[in-house]
Amino acid sequence: MARVSVDWHGCFAVIVTPFTAEGAVDEAAYRRVVDLVIEAGCHGVIAGGSTGEFFLMSTEERKRVHAIAADQAGGRVPVIACPAAIRTEEVVALTRSAAEAGCDGVMVLPPIYVSNSEAELEEFFRRVAGEGGLPVMLYNSPRFVNATLTPPLVERLMANDTVVAIKDTTFDLYTTSALVRRFGPELRVFIGLENLLVPALAIGAVGAVAMLPQVLGAMAVELYEAAVAGDRPRAQALHHKMARAYDLFSLGGGYVAVKEAMNLLGKPGGHSRPPMLPLSDAEREQLRAILRDVGVLD
Repeated sequence: MARVSVDWHGCFAVIVTPFTAEGAVDEAAYRRVVDLVIEAGCHGVIAGGSTGEFFLMSTEERKRVHAIAADQAGGRVPVIACPAAIRTEEVVALTRSAAEAGCDGVMVLPPIYVSNSEAELEEFFRRVAGEGGLPVMLYNSPRFVNATLTPPLVERLMANDTVVAIKDTTFDLYTTSALVRRFGPELRVFIGLENLLVPALAIGAVGAVAMLPQVLGAMAVELYEAAVAGDRPRAQALHHKMARAYDLFSLGGGYVAVKEAMNLLGKPGGHSRPPMLPLSDAEREQLRAILRDVGVLD
């Protein structure tokens, strides 16, 4: 079987899942978020990722969120679903459901919470890649999952022809560089942190899995565009704004701060669910200061 080919690149927005004050998935708001990031110029949408608080939703809600994103995008950009779970069968089932819903790929974490041997990880990804029916973006996030997708392990995972990309959230440009040097362009390397996008692009990454287009709009996409165009002064200026914007992740539960930033800017961030709590008044003032410094809040 020939390796699956995709042209994923640029700013892939990993979007929030707005909940109502009563805790239901707010479908109308969710559809507006999809439109918001596409209209900002994003090159892809990632549904039900960590920023989308998949860990607060039932399996059926997650399937529905993936389907809504694919439907609302309507083929304008690729839609990637996140089927993170522990049981291999559950990840495969979520992947198959995403395929049936019209998603273009899946971003797959190693099994969450548990520690797996490399042999177990190889078998896990073999099944997801072979049985799920969609191209796979590996998700390397060792700070939040008890596994590290090292370059030698990634090379073995690429024996699966549907493994086409990786999101690298190691916070380590040495690892990003090794992935690009060893596997690019056969494996499309995305950085998982927009405040590292400029150096990552400089060494050959193809884009970012981006949390802030839904907050900053086109500014987040312009960072990518300035960097690939070689506009160094513009890229540096936008990088510093992005780095300041990333301070919001020190407030509350982090993902809640993304929603509250959207709400402050009149965008459909919505609410979260327990055990997540709203920001305190003091945290909300810090958030306002961040948004003012970045230049998006008067």
